[in-house]
Amino acid sequence: MRSRWLGVVLGVSIPVTVAVGCIPDPTGDFESYNERTSSFRNVDSGTTFDAALPAGSLTGLYFGACLSKLAAGRVDRVLRFYTEVTYIQDAAPAVTGKISIKLTPLKLTQPGNLPPPTVSKSETIGSTYTIMDSPTNALGVYDGKIGTNVDDEPNTEIKVPGEANPISGREIEVESAAVSGRFGPGKFCSQLSGEVVVPTVITLEGADNTCIYFPVKEGDPTPPLAADRSDFAAGCPLQ
Repeated sequence: MRSRWLGVVLGVSIPVTVAVGCIPDPTGDFESYNERTSSFRNVDSGTTFDAALPAGSLTGLYFGACLSKLAAGRVDRVLRFYTEVTYIQDAAPAVTGKISIKLTPLKLTQPGNLPPPTVSKSETIGSTYTIMDSPTNALGVYDGKIGTNVDDEPNTEIKVPGEANPISGREIEVESAAVSGRFGPGKFCSQLSGEVVVPTVITLEGADNTCIYFPVKEGDPTPPLAADRSDFAAGCPLQ
């Protein structure tokens, strides 16, 4: 029996058990962080990811692009997500933390199944899916099980509307979905795994399905992706 799913409304804040004093000015801190890490945004070859966590807590927006087995290696067929991240660092001297991620599909621009012009809430479509308070180890690795609970039933199903699917224009439904990954300064990555049940049946094995996330600000132009797949060449090592 399929798990029931719940679309999390974009306006709902991610709950975090942290005192307000831990992040005096989250918006200002992240704007400063974005400026410091701007060199990570448009690297179009030889992509690598940091093996360390950020120095402190942060809240920010990312553009997510997932190159799945469904795309048959074509970068123009990536699934794109408006990605909201909250990372809370554990109390010193710990070098670990907790990460919460909200993923909302970005709709395509027509005609041509082109990327959205900007990374904006106005460009999103469909439901929002969450990874809630997932612990990170010292390398930033986290277990990205998707969904909240509805009547104590796990919600691990993703539905990507046809308007956000450049592969066939049909809805994609993935059960037992997860985006386990490695979080760090600048770009970070994850492995997409799960069982596709609509519009076809196929298993997504994490190591062969890579998502990358670029730090952006609301309304920024959608980051370009290298047609030669070099952005995804490093995969997402979780060890």
